[in-house]
Amino acid sequence: MRCARILLPLIVIFTVFTAGCWDQRLLKESRLVYGSGFDLTEDGKIYTSSVIRDFVNGVPTNAVVHATGDTIRDTRIQMDRKVSGIFQPSKNRVFLLGEKVAKQDIYSFLDVFYREPNSSLSANLGVVKGKASDIIDMKATENTLIAEYLSEIIASEVQVTSIPNVNIQTVCTLMFDEGKDFFIPAFKKKGEEVVLDGTAMFHKRSLTGYLTGEETTLLLIMQGEKAKTARYVTKISSGQKPNKNNYITYSFKKAKSNLKIVSSKPGNVQAEVTVNTKISIVEYPQDHLIDPKVIVKLERKIEEQLTKKAEKTITKIQKANSDLLGIGRELIAYHNADWKQMKWDKEYPDITIIPKFNVEIVGHGIIN
Repeated sequence: MRCARILLPLIVIFTVFTAGCWDQRLLKESRLVYGSGFDLTEDGKIYTSSVIRDFVNGVPTNAVVHATGDTIRDTRIQMDRKVSGIFQPSKNRVFLLGEKVAKQDIYSFLDVFYREPNSSLSANLGVVKGKASDIIDMKATENTLIAEYLSEIIASEVQVTSIPNVNIQTVCTLMFDEGKDFFIPAFKKKGEEVVLDGTAMFHKRSLTGYLTGEETTLLLIMQGEKAKTARYVTKISSGQKPNKNNYITYSFKKAKSNLKIVSSKPGNVQAEVTVNTKISIVEYPQDHLIDPKVIVKLERKIEEQLTKKAEKTITKIQKANSDLLGIGRELIAYHNADWKQMKWDKEYPDITIIPKFNVEIVGHGIIN
């Protein structure tokens, strides 16, 4: 009891004196940044463009502020001096890298975001074919504020397997992965519009090439990364009139991918990517889908065309030296002795990657 009488006042005193020990950032004192773009100037300095959320008569608007500096932190200091209140980037939704920046080691530009505890690591990351500032300076498009527009288009395209689901945090892991590279959304300004234009491929931490939207979807299927939906158009014939009769559109219902290392010997690495998929026809002007023979014939044609397109896509990623399928990761895990004898940067572009698709049509719309 005596110990309790002594300890109780001490606990109360300790609680009173430590209750206010936390860091706080008041929103009313901050200017919230919702999107940023980074470019390189002719003399190699960083040109940062940031979208700051403002309200005019209760209506949200964008204000854009620019700064040039030696580092991103330097440009932040410059911008903080240009705005009233505290420049606060913790609510950033999207970061855009200009093409010149993306061709550098992008980690050196992103380093500041990984060091600050209040950084928005869930923010989307994209490459602009041209200058990032050209898009940020638009402020709005299609009556939507530019940061929200970019964030929403990325979210919606991820759901339809048009782009990979990546952000600042997930890219950090891949930047230091010896056995796998990454790709992120690519944008371009077209007139007064912002267009999602496929994806940007990276080797290690630098931009090395681009994939179209169609190639991106097919690669995601081969990676086993099908999202909620995935639709694809395949040419199955030629010479039909009208032209649309030469094509078939379908949805991937289920897609299971398997990567197998056939040979791991240095100088003779061979890998197979097998995709077993069930599809549902959503558009086929020629019809006759009640005939089992027609179904089987269509399955073989779709398999053939998917394989051809996959071969072209694989050639493209090898030319970019971007190991997006993670073949190097498989070698590290299961053939480590052979891996240690390789210089993967030089080996990868010339290895043999064989894609194979097995297609089963399980649906053909609401009519027979």
